[in-house]
Amino acid sequence: MNRKREQAELLFRLGQLVGPMLSMVEHPDSYDQDERTRVLARYFAEADSFQRSVTVFAESERGHNYWAACGRVNAAMNLFSGGVVTGEPGDDKKLFGSIRELHRQLFEAVQSVPVSVQSSIHEAHTPFSTYCLVKDLCSTSRTRVVWMDRYFDQSLFHRYFTDVPARTPITLVTWPESKCSSARDRDRYKAFMDVSKLFAAERGPAGYRLVTNEDFHDRWLRCDEKLFVLGGSIKDLGKDTTFTISKLDTTAENVRQFDEPVTGGTEVFGPTNTTHP
Repeated sequence: MNRKREQAELLFRLGQLVGPMLSMVEHPDSYDQDERTRVLARYFAEADSFQRSVTVFAESERGHNYWAACGRVNAAMNLFSGGVVTGEPGDDKKLFGSIRELHRQLFEAVQSVPVSVQSSIHEAHTPFSTYCLVKDLCSTSRTRVVWMDRYFDQSLFHRYFTDVPARTPITLVTWPESKCSSARDRDRYKAFMDVSKLFAAERGPAGYRLVTNEDFHDRWLRCDEKLFVLGGSIKDLGKDTTFTISKLDTTAENVRQFDEPVTGGTEVFGPTNTTHP
């Protein structure tokens, strides 16, 4: 397993570890005292295993040891455990605040470990391995995902964005409906827009932005500060065994190529247009 996949799996495990407590925070009236005790007991039963997994990840790159990330995880988990033990019974505000802070600190600690994608790209030589890499790139992004493709379809959302952190804004740039030249193409666009509207309702205009622009041609993906060019439309992955993904240098010119289709396009949904058509 490459390190980008290891990082994605570790974030998934973090969701499993803290997710039940976050659900309790969001819906406190649905949990009586016994259920709350069980949720916390489950966390403490699984916490050591997660802690060990972080240590393995931090030490598994040959010649490197990201001990600072381990230290941040250990400190956050120890602080949370001490707060639960010494906290006043029934002090929900303090408990719920500490759960949110625990999740934030653990997430940021795992994300703080830099992961080279060169070996991952080299291994992405089949449609499935390419899918896994693109999904992992998206799900481990911290600051942004920007994706440009003229022919997105509705599968994009459930294939690649289900595990993207809620705090990571996603921007999509695609061709407008006026560029659809056939009934089949219009059906694809309509299905894409239908799911886009659902996705917009979940993430909101701060977390999702859809832009249309007819003046771009490349299929580029940006995850944080890493830039990639895709060898075909992502909807055709699996139809063409030569589909490729390549890393671009983060030069000012390449960054400009990402920025211009966004700033020069029409915002369908986002911060300045908060109603998805």
